[in-house]
Amino acid sequence: MEEYVFTLYSIQGVGPVYYKKLVSHFGSAKKVFEANLKELKEIVPEKLAVQIKSTTLQLSLKIASQLKDKGIKCIDFTFQEYPEEFKIKEIFPPVIFYKGTLPSPKEKKIAIVGTRKPTNYGIEVTRKLCEELIENKFHIVSGGARGIDTVAHQTALKKDGKTTSILGCGIDVIYPPENSKLFEKIAQTGALISEFFPGTRPLKENFPKRNRLIAAMSDGVVIVEAGEKSGALITARWALELGKEVYAVPGPINSPASAGTNKLIKDGAKPVTCLEDILEDFGIELTKKAKSEREDSLTDLEKIVFEKISHEPKHFDELIAETGLLVSDLLSILFQLEIKGLIQELPGKFYSKS
Repeated sequence: MEEYVFTLYSIQGVGPVYYKKLVSHFGSAKKVFEANLKELKEIVPEKLAVQIKSTTLQLSLKIASQLKDKGIKCIDFTFQEYPEEFKIKEIFPPVIFYKGTLPSPKEKKIAIVGTRKPTNYGIEVTRKLCEELIENKFHIVSGGARGIDTVAHQTALKKDGKTTSILGCGIDVIYPPENSKLFEKIAQTGALISEFFPGTRPLKENFPKRNRLIAAMSDGVVIVEAGEKSGALITARWALELGKEVYAVPGPINSPASAGTNKLIKDGAKPVTCLEDILEDFGIELTKKAKSEREDSLTDLEKIVFEKISHEPKHFDELIAETGLLVSDLLSILFQLEIKGLIQELPGKFYSKS
């Protein structure tokens, strides 16, 4: 059946619209080829109907079979395994190509995306969030690009978690090339997905289309670092359009890498400074054991500052006086404690334990 999907979709003139009409009417790609010319002309223009009837199936079926031998599957929206999340009018690619095992609708899925040129801070935050999300049984979705996407996939695999990469090129095109082994590993435990024909190059216009699928597949989207014109912001806009929660990691106001995420927060995205900011939307509480492990991982200076903070709000100036730290050093440590989910900043530069 997959061979007929590939063959029908590869006919010039059969784009997404006509493919949906034909398969919806006849029930499957195979049955489209079994229809007579008169039946086809009732659905598509005569020229296209003639082209479908004159298609030599043998070559296309052979190519499709070769893809299958490489582990590449080609399915349309009539297949049981086709992701329900894609069956939205604004999204809805009629055919997708994939390797591996597609995520189950029952899995909790979070997209983590961001800049291709992350700072050390962005890398650290991505790793931390991914590790903790995996520990809480989340499936990590991203786009396989350099930077934040790659860190998210790598961290998920390192923690023996599941991750899916949605590509902006053909499923058999390795882009970026240095992610060849990473993609192989993703396909072993999760999935690689593309709506583009095998062999499609990573053209600039493909990535906004890819981003809408990332948003559609996920229950929420986390933007870690993004410049003012980052493609990750397109993913955020799609998530909002689809009614998904958008989370943004705040960053230094003088960092170009955080200009986009800081603006998202100003525009209403939910700021993420710790895992609990995400878990609470899924009705999940962080275990006491997890909190204890976080405290055990603190540096000596972080422990000194953390011990000075209680559940009663304490002002920044008091912490300066009690710790004897420089303003810049204390700010940095407080920020790290927030990221680890151990403290929270309150209005007026007050701090308390979470």
